[in-house]
Amino acid sequence: MRLVVTGGGTGGHVYPALELARYAKSQGAEVEYYGSLRGQEANLCRRQDFPFRGFPSEPIYSIKHPKGWRAVARLLKASVKVYRVFGATRPDVVFSTGGYSSAPVIRAAAMRRIPYVIHEQNAVPGRSNRLAARGASAVATTFNAAAEHFPAGRVVRTGLPIRHELRQRALERRLPMDAYPLRMMVVGGSQGAAAINEAAIAVAARSVRDLRWLHLTGPKHFEMMFQTYEKLGIGSIYQVKAFLEGAEMADAYSETSIVIGRAGAGTISELAAFGLPSVLIPYPHAQANHQVHNAREIESIGGAIVMDQSRLEPATLEQALLKWIDVAAARESAREALAGWDVSDAAERIWALLEQA
Repeated sequence: MRLVVTGGGTGGHVYPALELARYAKSQGAEVEYYGSLRGQEANLCRRQDFPFRGFPSEPIYSIKHPKGWRAVARLLKASVKVYRVFGATRPDVVFSTGGYSSAPVIRAAAMRRIPYVIHEQNAVPGRSNRLAARGASAVATTFNAAAEHFPAGRVVRTGLPIRHELRQRALERRLPMDAYPLRMMVVGGSQGAAAINEAAIAVAARSVRDLRWLHLTGPKHFEMMFQTYEKLGIGSIYQVKAFLEGAEMADAYSETSIVIGRAGAGTISELAAFGLPSVLIPYPHAQANHQVHNAREIESIGGAIVMDQSRLEPATLEQALLKWIDVAAARESAREALAGWDVSDAAERIWALLEQA
């Protein structure tokens, strides 16, 4: 099979696409990644040794502004370039995780009558996937709630392909849910989250309980948070790191009891894989408020407590955490609920849809 993988701009689109590409390659497929020259995909493909073709696409924020018209022109120009490349390479199928960099690739695939499958990470789909769904052979989803936004009969809940080193470690998770001291992880996504950072470290400084903390600040906020950490003198219970690579993150998750974080699809899927109860603080400026909808689905099964960022302060965060900290049975119930929601073979399920297409 000759497979083209696309999707990106941001890591939330690129990482699942690359994980599917890795699995497809293991099944004997010839894989190329098509994306934007300005997104994260070129660098990430290089690091994982996947062939990459870049095109001059960019987000269309508004067609009422000259920048919007420029973005439309570049999208059309990129579509023509992809169309020509497809004429020479003749892929069998295209897989897209959405985002602005996927738009010209899907447009060209439709023009060439090349079948394609899309994957929607979030509970509320983005604009690219909404448009692409009309001609898709299948629409794969992470969240159950996403199905209502797509054509009936084409939606298959496959889950989200998470990094294989995380998936493997989740199967070997070492820390029992009733282990003490409890280990807290604070993670605001790849870019960090200042509001979460400040509230979490304040909770740690005032807590009288026997807890251990690992705080992933994001590179942007590391220096400031490290200075705060040193001033508070909590080095015996608190670790501050900018970020962790795949294997290190797998180790950290396997030793964690409770997580405080955002509600991106990748984070939630990783928490589900490891069966970790959480306090989720959705990013308030996410497109179509999709992080709130992501978080609510997990809250509805008992796997998370959701807190609006407008209510986030040390006292309210501590109150939410105590619901997990003080009740081992609640943590165990969350673990079981998350195991039921998790899809451990997401890449395999998407691969099956690609073979059918």
